[in-house]
Amino acid sequence: MGKLKVDDTQRLPLWQPLWVRDFLLLYIGESISLLGDQFYLVALPWLTIQLTNSPLSLGTVLMAAAIPRAMFLLIGGVVSDRLPPRSIMLLSNALRAVLTALLTALVMFQKPQLWHLYLFAISFGIIDGFFIPATKSIIPSLVTRELLAASNALSMGTTQLLVLIGPALGGLLIATTGIQTAFAIDTASFLVTTSTLLLMKNSHQTSAAFDSSMRKPTFRRKIFSLIAGIYEGLNYVWNNRPLRVILLVITILNLIFVGPLQVGIVSLAQSRFPGGVIALGIMNSAWGGGGLLGTLMPGVLRRFPKLGVLMLSLASIQGFGMFLLGYIPNIVWAGVTIAILGFCSGFFTVLGITWIQKQTLPEMLGRVMSLGMLSSFGVAPFSYALAGTLAALNLTILFSVAGGIMLIMSLLLTANPSVRRID
Repeated sequence: MGKLKVDDTQRLPLWQPLWVRDFLLLYIGESISLLGDQFYLVALPWLTIQLTNSPLSLGTVLMAAAIPRAMFLLIGGVVSDRLPPRSIMLLSNALRAVLTALLTALVMFQKPQLWHLYLFAISFGIIDGFFIPATKSIIPSLVTRELLAASNALSMGTTQLLVLIGPALGGLLIATTGIQTAFAIDTASFLVTTSTLLLMKNSHQTSAAFDSSMRKPTFRRKIFSLIAGIYEGLNYVWNNRPLRVILLVITILNLIFVGPLQVGIVSLAQSRFPGGVIALGIMNSAWGGGGLLGTLMPGVLRRFPKLGVLMLSLASIQGFGMFLLGYIPNIVWAGVTIAILGFCSGFFTVLGITWIQKQTLPEMLGRVMSLGMLSSFGVAPFSYALAGTLAALNLTILFSVAGGIMLIMSLLLTANPSVRRID
C-alpha cells in the first residue's frame, strides 16, 4: 500500500485563516448558523415522528427536502460560478429566516400539520440547492491556496464541534421548553449570519465569458447558457478520471448510508432507547463528536494511505458499524458506534473537499462542488425511501441490510485498481 506524505499546507496552524478578515466574518456567521441548524435538525424529525408515529412518514418528509435539493444543486453550481457566492448566501439565509419564523409560529399556536412539514421541507430543499454550492465555493475566493487545507479543516472541525454540542442541547431544550424554542433559535441564527455576510468586503468577480454571453440576455439565452454551464461541469468531471471515480464511489456509498442513518437513529430514539428526544440529541452529538476528531486527523497524521484506499477503508468501518446498530441494546454503545461512524465521515470529508478544490480550475469550482454535493444529496431521496420502508418493518433489518451491503460494496470496490490508485 502506497503512503502519502501530508503536504506543507496541511501543517499550517489551524487558526491562521482567521487572520483573513472576510474568512473570519464568514466563519463566525456560519458557525452561529450551524449551531441554530442543530436545534432545527433535532426538532423537525421529532415533530414529524410525534405527529405521525411513522418512520415511513419521516422518510418521506426527508425526501421532500432531498428531491428539490438534488434537482437544484447543478443549477446552483452554475449560478455560484457566475454570481458572487456571498450574494447567493445572503438571499438564501434571508429566505430561510422567514421560513423558520413561520414554522415557529405554527408550532407555537399548535397548528402544525403534516402537509406543512412537506411544504417547508420542499422550500428548504430548493434554497439549499443554491446555498450549498455557494458556501462550498466561497472559501477559495477568500484565502490563498496555502491556507485552503487549514480553512477547510477549521470549518469542518467547527461544524463537527457544533454537531457535538448542538443536538444534545437541542434535545434537552425541546424536552423542557418545547419544539417552538428550537425553531426560534434557528431563526435568530439566520439573522446573525446574514449580518456577518453584509460586513464582508470581498467581491467575487463573475467570469468574462459570463459577462459577454449574458449581457442583456433574453429568457431563452439564459436557459441555453444555464444548460451549457451544467454540461461544461459534467464534461469537466467526466474527463478528469480521478475526480470522476471519486464522485461515483461516494455516490454509491451514500446511497446505502445516508437514509438508514438519519431515519434509523430517530426511530431508535422513539422505540428502543429511553429518553426519547434526549436520546436523539445524544446520538446526534455522538456523531458530531466523532466527526470533530475525524476532521483533526489530517493535521495530526503525517502519513496515511492513498485517498482511494483510505476512502474505502473508512467506508468498510462504517458498514460494520451500521450493521452493529441493529443489535446494540443501549444508548451508551449506540453513541460510541455512531461516534466512530462520524469519525470516519469527518476524516474523509476534510481530505476529500480539499482534494477536489485543488483538482479543480477556479472557474469550474462551483459546478464541481455542486456535483460533489449531488453525489451525497442526489441519492438521498432514494436512500430515505428505502430506509423508511425497512424501518417500518424492523429496525434490525434496516441496519443489517444497509451495513451488510455497504461492507460488501466497499470490499468489492477495493478490488478495482482505478480506485486504489487515486491519491
